[in-house]
Amino acid sequence: MRRARPAGGPHDTGHAGHVESLRILRRVRSGQVRKRRRGRGALLAGTALTACAVLTGAAGAARHYLTHSPRFALRHVDFSETRYAPEEDLRRSLTRYVGRNLFRIDPTRLARDLESRRWVKRAVVKRVLPDGVFCAVEERVPRGLALLRDRVWLVDEEGVAIDPYGGPAQQRYSFPILVGIDDGNSGRARVQVRRGVQLIVYLEAEYPETAREISEVDLSRDDRLELRMNQGGPAVRLSPHDFGGNLERYLTLRNYLATDFGGGAYVDLRFKDRIAFRPLVASNAGKGD
Repeated sequence: MRRARPAGGPHDTGHAGHVESLRILRRVRSGQVRKRRRGRGALLAGTALTACAVLTGAAGAARHYLTHSPRFALRHVDFSETRYAPEEDLRRSLTRYVGRNLFRIDPTRLARDLESRRWVKRAVVKRVLPDGVFCAVEERVPRGLALLRDRVWLVDEEGVAIDPYGGPAQQRYSFPILVGIDDGNSGRARVQVRRGVQLIVYLEAEYPETAREISEVDLSRDDRLELRMNQGGPAVRLSPHDFGGNLERYLTLRNYLATDFGGGAYVDLRFKDRIAFRPLVASNAGKGD
């Protein structure tokens, strides 16, 4: 008696063939899908490259137009309102840029040219389409007069020399003259002038009448500031760190000292709660005795 052969034995090829057919079909379909995807990717890449080339060409054409068109030639130069800096001098420093293409001009370079002028502290330049620039100027403000290398200069609060004093335009400024400045040391000179200007600003705010009496401020010593008055009298020595120390008391005693002690060589106000007064000593004292 023969045993029944198990289903799916070695001679049962129908199911195996069906499975193999499905595998082959899947491989064929997968290959087709991959081919279609590669085709779409190549098409998209080609389209993107074409678009980039078109955009690059358009940008190049636009740039050429902006940098070569006569429409953008610089014709107008405008400034913020100025009180001290002569506008004709500012305009003269930018004359060489007029007629140049606005997009081929570096605004930072224009600002540096303006800042090279003595009266300009800082400058910012902006393009104004189609053919102009606007220059915002921060001026140097005269706050004192300083004797530098045998010439009197207007100086600002930073100790920077702005312009020689003496022309008609400078006659409106009236300040005490800062003297005793170290011409051989530019760093020390800047510090001296800055301190002298700070003193003038302080006196103009707190003691305006006294400020108008001052002829010179001697800055030669680092440990003191010495005031010399228009009407003569003793020099007044102040602390460089406390301009107002004992000054109020001295001003109330000034007439008394002049009446009771006569002329003085100097008054020293640098000591705490104390005023030092040195009387004049006659140059011919003791002669003929």
